[in-house]
Amino acid sequence: MQNLNSMTSEKPHYEIADEFTISDLDTLKKLTHPQRVDILHTLQTPKTVKEIAAEIDADPTKLYYHIRQMEQIKAIQVVETNIVSGIVEKKYLITAHSYQVREDLFSGDEAIDYEVEFPKIMDAVFRSTINQAKRSAKAGLVDMKKPEEGKPISVAIMSMDLSLNEEQLVEFDQRMQALLDDFAPKPGQENSEKPADEDSKTYVFTLAFFERSTKSES
Repeated sequence: MQNLNSMTSEKPHYEIADEFTISDLDTLKKLTHPQRVDILHTLQTPKTVKEIAAEIDADPTKLYYHIRQMEQIKAIQVVETNIVSGIVEKKYLITAHSYQVREDLFSGDEAIDYEVEFPKIMDAVFRSTINQAKRSAKAGLVDMKKPEEGKPISVAIMSMDLSLNEEQLVEFDQRMQALLDDFAPKPGQENSEKPADEDSKTYVFTLAFFERSTKSES
C-alpha cells in the first residue's frame, strides 16, 4: 500500500496554446490585476501556490483566490496533483504562450470603455514590472552604475519619442519582431524537461509603443 503522505497522482496530459484571447470584459477584469500578471510570469514552468508565493514575495493564503479566478477563466491550468502530508497539492502552469485582447473588443456596439480598460491593462503590466524590479533590486541584481567596457548592462530604463514616417514605422516593427523572434522563448521551450543552460538567466522585458497624442488636456 502506498503511503498517503507521499502518494503522487499520474501527471495529466496538458497542452499550451500559442495564444489566449481575451474576448470579454469579465475575463479582461480578472486578468488586469498586477498580482495576477505576476503569477502568469512565474508559471512558465509548473509551480505550487507556495512556490509562486515565494517567487513573488506574497502570502500564499492570499494567492488562492487569485489562482481560483485565473483557473476559472482558463488562463492557467492544473498539470500535476500530489498528496503531501494528507493535503492535496496542485501544480499550475500557463495555458498559452501569449495573452492578447481581441481586437474588436474595443469597438462595436458592446465595446468596453477604451479610456478606462486600456489604462488598466497598462497599469497591470507596468505595476507587475515595478514589483519585479523591486524584488530584483532587493536581491542585488540591479546595478544602475555604468558597466565596464565590454560588459552588458544589468538594467535599462528609458523613455523617448521616435519620429517615424510610415515606411520607417514598418521597418521598426519588422526589426523589433525579428529581434523578439531571435531571443524570445519558442513555444514549448519554457517548459522543456531538458536541463536549462547554466549560464542563462531570465530578464524582464516590458515594452510600450503607441502614437503620442499632441492634444493638450485642460
